[in-house]
Amino acid sequence: MKKSTKGAIAAGGAAVLLLGGVGSLAYWSDNDALDGGSVTAGTLALNDVTCDPTWTEGADTDVLLIVPGDTITKECTGTITMTGDHISADVELDATSVAEAESAFNLATTAGDAVDISAVLTGGGTLTQSGPVSVTITVAWPFGTVADNDAQGVSTDALNDLVINAVQVNPHP
Repeated sequence: MKKSTKGAIAAGGAAVLLLGGVGSLAYWSDNDALDGGSVTAGTLALNDVTCDPTWTEGADTDVLLIVPGDTITKECTGTITMTGDHISADVELDATSVAEAESAFNLATTAGDAVDISAVLTGGGTLTQSGPVSVTITVAWPFGTVADNDAQGVSTDALNDLVINAVQVNPHP
C-alpha cells in the first residue's frame, strides 16, 4: 500500500474521531409523575411506668435491709402503645442506667463481689401488640468469699435512676 493511501486512510479516521468527539448524538426521552401513594410511619411509646413501692425476696414482701446473698425483685408496670403493620418490641433496662446504678451501688458497699442488676419482661418474650406491660427488676448481691464489713449500714439510692426502654425489634430478620 502506498504511503499516500495510508495517509489518506489515517486522515479520514482522524476526521471521524474528531467529529464524533465534537458533535453529539441525538435521542429523545420523556418522564411522567408516578402515583406511588403515601405511607405513614408507625409509633412506639412506653407510658405511665410505676413500680411497686418495696423490694421483695421470696415470701418476704418488704425488704428494706439487704445483705450479701440476697436477690431482691421489684415489679414495674406501664402501658405500651405500638402502631405499625409489622411492629414488635422488647422492654429492657437502659444499659447506661444499669451500669451507673451498679457502679454507684458497688462503690457504696465496696462489695467483694459485684452487684448485678437486670430486668425481664414478666412472662418473657417480645411484645407484638399494644397494652399493659409488666417488668421484673432483679438486684442480685452475691455472697462473696471476702469479708466486707465496710458495707454494713451503707445506704445508696442508686436504684432510683434506672430507666426502662421499649425498643422496636425487626420482625423480618
